[in-house]
Amino acid sequence: MKWFTLVGLFALSSCSSRDGTEPPPDGWANNAPTVVEQVVDREEAQLLAVRQGALQTWVRVPDVGVEVGDYVLLGQGTARHDVDIPELGQRAREVVDIDHVQVVDAQTARLAVSSRVPQDAVAIGTVYAELDQRADKAVVVYGTVVKATSAVGAIWVHLQDGTGDAAAGTNDLTIQTQQAVSRGQRVAFRGVLRKDVALGFGYHYDALIEDAIRIE
Repeated sequence: MKWFTLVGLFALSSCSSRDGTEPPPDGWANNAPTVVEQVVDREEAQLLAVRQGALQTWVRVPDVGVEVGDYVLLGQGTARHDVDIPELGQRAREVVDIDHVQVVDAQTARLAVSSRVPQDAVAIGTVYAELDQRADKAVVVYGTVVKATSAVGAIWVHLQDGTGDAAAGTNDLTIQTQQAVSRGQRVAFRGVLRKDVALGFGYHYDALIEDAIRIE
C-alpha cells in the first residue's frame, strides 16, 4: 500500500479531448504503429480509415478529435461487414467498432505495439505474496500500464496484470525507470525488487522495483 501526504507531487496535468478515452484493462491491441489515413466525423463518433502495417481497415471510435496523419492506439473491437458510408457514397467491406482510442505521437505508437509475456515473468500477486523471499533480488514483471508519471528524475509506472488483491493494494506494482511508456501499454520490466521503501515527502511503498529496464 502507499500513503500520500503531499497531494499533487506526482499529479498528472489535465488532458484535452484529443488525449482520448481511458485505456482498456487488457491494454491496447495494436500489432504495429497505426496511422489515420481518412476521417469521417459523425455525432459523438468518428469513422477512421487506418493503416496498421500492411493492414488497412475502417474503425468507428468515440469522437476525440482524431485528424488525418495522427497515430492512434486502439482497443479490441467488434467487426461489422458490408457497411455503408453515406458521407463518401461508398461501402466498406468491414468496420470495427472500438470503444477505446488514444491519439499519440509516432514514437509512442511504436512503443505500444503488443508484446509477449517473458517466460521468467513473475505475476504481480506473487511478487507481493513472496516479497520477503524476493526482496533485493532481480525480478521480471509484465502487465498493463495504468499510470505513468515523470517526477524527481524518474518515470514512475504503475503496472497491473490482473493478479493480486485490489482491496489490499497488492494488485498494483510501482516501477521506477528512465524509459517512457504510455497508459494501456503492455510491457515487461526487469529491475531490483525493494521492500518497505520510503522515498520521503510521505511517500511509502510496500514494494518497488528500482532502476527498471524495459524488456523489448
